[in-house]
Amino acid sequence: MDQSLQALLQGCRRGEEPAQQAFYERYYSYALSVCLAYASNPEDAREILNDSFLKAFRHLGSLKQEDALLPWLRRILVNTALDYYRKNRQRAADIPLQGVDYELVEPYLNEDAIFAQLSAEHILTVLHQLPVPYRLVFSLYVLEGYSHGEIAQRLAIAESTSRSHLSEANRRLRQALSAQTIPTHERTKR
Repeated sequence: MDQSLQALLQGCRRGEEPAQQAFYERYYSYALSVCLAYASNPEDAREILNDSFLKAFRHLGSLKQEDALLPWLRRILVNTALDYYRKNRQRAADIPLQGVDYELVEPYLNEDAIFAQLSAEHILTVLHQLPVPYRLVFSLYVLEGYSHGEIAQRLAIAESTSRSHLSEANRRLRQALSAQTIPTHERTKR
């Protein structure tokens, strides 16, 4: 680990505000990208992010291996997002699970060709079109590597519901991403 990061972490552990500000600025983009995968909108993502940084500053003393900073921070971000979801479950439950139905532009295109055309930002935008329960299960399973049992426990749902939500999220994502890409042969005509 580089000396500047070590000094920064020591300053944060001592509660030095300039060190905490520098830490926040250094990891803001990374943390926001994680939070956006779980939040319903940018405002919720920023709230989750700020709560996460407060928790990180409070518990920085528990970080044993400074080389594991990013996974440790990511765990805090994800757990804070899940806490936020549980706290606001009623609001999320008011969002209907019926999403927008997408027509496939070119159903014969293979998925590799489709996804090669897309940026991470575009995929994240489409992911945010999913209803919250689907997006949470998808993010926990695909991005974090949780099992359906772990997801069920964290979200207080049945394992079968977790599997069902993942399946539906995958289906909707494929449809949405397929519908929003321009087939390669059409781009060359323009």
